[in-house]
Amino acid sequence: MRREETRSMHPPKALWLGDIRPGMRLPLPGFECSAELVAGYADLLDARHPIHVDAAYAKTTRYGRLIAHGPLVIAKVLAELNGIFGTALLVMLDVGEWRFYGPVFVGDAVQVECFVIDVSSAKGSSAGAVRLEIRVLGSDGALVQRGTAGVLISRAPAKA
Repeated sequence: MRREETRSMHPPKALWLGDIRPGMRLPLPGFECSAELVAGYADLLDARHPIHVDAAYAKTTRYGRLIAHGPLVIAKVLAELNGIFGTALLVMLDVGEWRFYGPVFVGDAVQVECFVIDVSSAKGSSAGAVRLEIRVLGSDGALVQRGTAGVLISRAPAKA
């Protein structure tokens, strides 16, 4: 059974708005930027710049080897938010202030750090905005990407 199928059969436990506090560290998993992941992204979005898909070309660049698409890394990280918030996650509100500090090479295993910056909601509302800071660390532990994201998170349902 594929990982995606297993995930859908066992949805993650919800992390409700009332359980979230500024300063919390959220356990986003790291991942490998495999050649298959990069090729799939290139095919899906027709994003075939040779720095990402042509090893011979990549050798001639300042990086000397294939690098992952920057937005691929962002998308992969943001996709993991469902695993943290579960059914409490309603929608993405925004992705902002994203910066690239260095390349993620094809084959690199990256680590992700995620912290709650702010939580806001109107009194009596059923949901609230949670602002996150996300840091992506390369295989050597150096900061390669950093950005923020906003998500709308539900309050826990009232107990019957």
